[in-house]
Amino acid sequence: MALKTLIQIRRGLESALGRLAVGELGYCTDTGKLYIGTTVSNVLLVAAQSTGDMLKSIYDTNNNGKVDYAQMADSVAWSGVAGKPALYPPATHTHSEYLNTGPLTWNQLKGV
Repeated sequence: MALKTLIQIRRGLESALGRLAVGELGYCTDTGKLYIGTTVSNVLLVAAQSTGDMLKSIYDTNNNGKVDYAQMADSVAWSGVAGKPALYPPATHTHSEYLNTGPLTWNQLKGV
């Protein structure tokens, strides 16, 4: 027979939630948000109005408008890019949507 166990979660108004213990859950009865305590602060796990959406507080932790993992990709050294070709031969092509001057040839960059 299964044992019934009651698990209590701290709950109340978001403004009165306070600092949660590490691993402790806190449910905000006024906003529907669910937090978990960490060694640093309370971290938002779920916001009721954002079911299925990315939460800015989780994916953009420094609040600069970029998803944290995408921001890390901005600073990858060229030597750290996998699968890039060894040579970049020039190719004739057009950018007709921007220019009406005909084909352009791009020169190969030296030392890249």
